[in-house]
Amino acid sequence: MSAHTLLQTPVGELVAQDFRRAHVFSRFNIDFCCGGGRILLEACERAGADATKVLEALNSQTTEGQPDNALAQLPLAELIDYIEQKHHNYVRNTAPLLLEYAEKMLRAHGEHYEVIKPLTGWIRALVDDLMPHLMKEEQILFPAVKALAAGESVNGCFGHIGNPIRAMEYEHDEAGTILAKLRQLTDNYRAPEYACTTWRICYQTLAEFEADLHRHIHLENNLLFPKTLELSMS
Repeated sequence: MSAHTLLQTPVGELVAQDFRRAHVFSRFNIDFCCGGGRILLEACERAGADATKVLEALNSQTTEGQPDNALAQLPLAELIDYIEQKHHNYVRNTAPLLLEYAEKMLRAHGEHYEVIKPLTGWIRALVDDLMPHLMKEEQILFPAVKALAAGESVNGCFGHIGNPIRAMEYEHDEAGTILAKLRQLTDNYRAPEYACTTWRICYQTLAEFEADLHRHIHLENNLLFPKTLELSMS
């Protein structure tokens, strides 16, 4: 793919073609999940990244190893099962830990370091957004997608399946906005030298949580949802 073509291709599509590109985009703080619809050139500009260096990194990355595209080949029902088992379970297991770390930091340091109170508030906001989001996907959208893929009638009060998909994409954008706030507050999850162990673990866990959520949202926004909409048109 030429440099011009790469720059004019949506970043979500580039990652769907070859997930190794996600690691490059993460290095340059390029949003490939919630912002997956933006062409690479625009995404570089928004991230303040040098497009030439991003292209060099992409070209270097594609010469190494094999692309991890197996998930793109899965039937919709199996892709949903993977998302639930891998990513929904991760959120449910990790979110309580983040809340626990945040509460400990608030009790120990909330009156001494100004970052702690807003950090705790944004972690709560992220968890409060994600938990009902998972339930809506598992109880409403995902069963409808599986029924559609099986050629069965889709029963729901939401009308066309594009309606709940758009709602989930909107909620993904909200989660992405909160993650951006957290990254800004934590200086890209770099704990200060004076940080206690809980503080450091909290930042490390947030960084891991963000990476997992980026892949989670990518699989839905750039693989599951487009394939579902395409199937609904057939």
